[in-house]
Amino acid sequence: MNNQIDAFRKALDKRPFSRYQIRTLVLLILLLICDGYDAQLLGFVVPSLAHDWATPKSAFGIIFTSNLIGLTIGSLLLTPLADRFGIRKTLLSCVLLFASLTLLSAWAHNIETLAVIRFLCGIGMGGAMPSAMALMADYAPPRLKTFCVTLAACGFSFGGAAGGFIAASMMEHYGWQSVFIVGGVAPLVLLPLLFLWLPESLARLFSAKHLSASLNRMLHTLVPQWTPPAPVLEHGRPQKGTFVDLFRHGYLRPTIFIWCTCVSTLILLYFIISWLPTLLGEAGFSSTAASLATSSFLASGTIGAIAFSYLADKVASKERLLCQIMLVCGLATAAIGYDHGSSALTVAAVMVAGFCLIGGQLTLNAVISNFYPAHIRATGVGWALGVGRLGSISGPLVGAMLIAMQLPLTSAMLLAAIPALLAAFFVVKIAHPDNQRSKEADHLGESDSRAGARK
Repeated sequence: MNNQIDAFRKALDKRPFSRYQIRTLVLLILLLICDGYDAQLLGFVVPSLAHDWATPKSAFGIIFTSNLIGLTIGSLLLTPLADRFGIRKTLLSCVLLFASLTLLSAWAHNIETLAVIRFLCGIGMGGAMPSAMALMADYAPPRLKTFCVTLAACGFSFGGAAGGFIAASMMEHYGWQSVFIVGGVAPLVLLPLLFLWLPESLARLFSAKHLSASLNRMLHTLVPQWTPPAPVLEHGRPQKGTFVDLFRHGYLRPTIFIWCTCVSTLILLYFIISWLPTLLGEAGFSSTAASLATSSFLASGTIGAIAFSYLADKVASKERLLCQIMLVCGLATAAIGYDHGSSALTVAAVMVAGFCLIGGQLTLNAVISNFYPAHIRATGVGWALGVGRLGSISGPLVGAMLIAMQLPLTSAMLLAAIPALLAAFFVVKIAHPDNQRSKEADHLGESDSRAGARK
């Protein structure tokens, strides 16, 4: 019930950041570290798998694709369930699913088996990230909402960066199986802590009578001596959100541009993280250097996300900020292949591209999680990321084609810069329905004033 949640957030915004919120943030960061590690580890193990299985590297595109199809299905199908039945249950189920299947991946013996396992694993990973971000948006104070959501989402890129360092240090001694084992055991260890301390979404707490005890405990902890107002249903808005709400009440146009932006950014993101180690290797980098360069791409993205999310809470137009970020990203991506003779310049371009692309992508995710109202928040984020996965599926496939065509790094990265420029165009077109209505009202008011003056 929107008026109760809005009143709660206003009360929450007046209080300091509590231990309860810090614990929730830390849990979600750890969860997304595991999610990011498991999502990115394929790019690091493919060279070793290709050697052990005596298979061309280009043949592994089907594994990347099946994993991303699973991610898409998880985002599209599981997040509406989170809005309807509760984010907490959905998250716990997702963690159990992708953790156990990542562990099982260590015993795969051919491409077909690994493709099926990674498809099922992707379903769990796809439902975890948008649900975690929606939950963090619920419990972050409005003054720090973009920053907190992005900080939680940074766990995803940090986990991906950790995959490169773990792969570089463990595969040589313990084989590629060790990378999967770490990715499965870590979230299984985290799962009991999530079960004990992860809270339920506000929309679920304020609407379900059987969770009233949980609601009272949460309110006593976060806003003691505060009493929820009597529930008032907003005109024309259902208490339980549905997928159709993403296209009603003025959300149609911004939803389409949000989806287009996500498609563009995820094409580039998954092209780079899937094939950059291989492309750099063919350009003369050693296997270890290529993995570390890709990890630098992911690590710099974490720093970029923190910086951009802090700016996003300060600027008037988050969309214009993101547009500028993606323009710089396009230039840096094209520069990755500019000078093969200097590894330092290449790594610097990789880091700038990661700073802008991942930083911009995670900030975009936070903006999306704040864009939609509480009753459709997980659905809005999930479908934005899910539709975006259609772009991320294309990224590895395009990379496999470029590898097969033996295009030089310079040409490959020039082509890769195009999605960043498209994202810059799409993101600046996003406008919140309330802001759009406000502009229209101002325009009508100015027209009436001019008409009155003429009279």
